Amino acid sequence: MEIGFLGLGIMGKAMSLNLLKHGFKVTVWNRTLSKCDELVEHGASVCETPAQVVFDKYGVLEEICEGKGYIDMSTVDAETSLKINQATTGKGGRFVEGLVSGSKKPAEDGQLIILAAGDKSLFDVSIPAFDVLGKKSFYLGQVGNGAKMKLVVNMVMGR
Repeated sequence: MEIGFLGLGIMGKAMSLNLLKHGFKVTVWNRTLSKCDELVEHGASVCETPAQVVFDKYGVLEEICEGKGYIDMSTVDAETSLKINQATTGKGGRFVEGLVSGSKKPAEDGQLIILAAGDKSLFDVSIPAFDVLGKKSFYLGQVGNGAKMKLVVNMVMGR
């Protein structure tokens, strides 16, 4: 499985590193390219622009088609996830929102909670990667439910 990762902040760097350590092919991009250096030492490929990571030229939506999937693991609201889903599926691709619950240490230890919703077949084939990133993955049905559940979790956790 090939995985592209945009943004190597506290969460993204730890998640990318875990995927690399478990044999996944990972291509990364970060605004400050030097933050990619440690991941390159572990086998990551680096691109100079985010568009290069997500299927080249202008990004994921230009190249999305049947057989390709897009998983958004950033914390966005349900409306944004729905818009991304419509754009992706409108071109024949598959979409999953895969929001994560956890912080730096759980990300480093592969102990995040993944709150996923969207295309069930894409969720199913992504389980090996989700198992590396987290201790538990939940499939929550239709797009938007992951974002809503993340709000509930944050409210309960007092974040």
